[in-house]
Amino acid sequence: MPNFTEKAIKAAFLELLEERPLSKIKVKDIVDRCGINRNSFYYHYADIPALIESVIKEETDKITAGFSSLDSIGDAFASMIGNITKERRLIFHIFNSVSRDVSEPYLLEMSNRFVTKCFDAVYRDKKVADRDRKIIIRHYKALLFGMLVEWLNSGMKSDIIGDFNRLCELKKGHTDEMVERSEKKT
Repeated sequence: MPNFTEKAIKAAFLELLEERPLSKIKVKDIVDRCGINRNSFYYHYADIPALIESVIKEETDKITAGFSSLDSIGDAFASMIGNITKERRLIFHIFNSVSRDVSEPYLLEMSNRFVTKCFDAVYRDKKVADRDRKIIIRHYKALLFGMLVEWLNSGMKSDIIGDFNRLCELKKGHTDEMVERSEKKT
């Protein structure tokens, strides 16, 4: 549970992201906004990338909190994509305000966290071989990452929810079959 200062830093950072690109936000801006000194910022975060990583982790944890009640990977992904679109400004600012070699690792890590939490929630009662679990998660992480990059490149104008729902219809049962094959092997 983040303490008051961490919450204030994150809130100030998110407010600033609404106003300007990431490349224009400095530690000084954040500490001025939340009324703390620079040492307090550096006590909690090594730098702005560490703050971004913490924000992404917190946001993905919030979005995935309800995943334990979902029954299928398609439902989990649909829920996740719906929640991601609610955070579109945050994602858009991070993705578009720095070079791709900086923003894509954040997006890839976010995709990995989502997919891992989705998979582990949906298949919590299955005995999936560790190697197979990693392969399946990597597959869906790449799929999600690719769809998010394409969506961001379109200026977030494409119908990512509709496209993803259709993809889930087309792939229905596919993940269950992979898990079933893994269980038979173990």
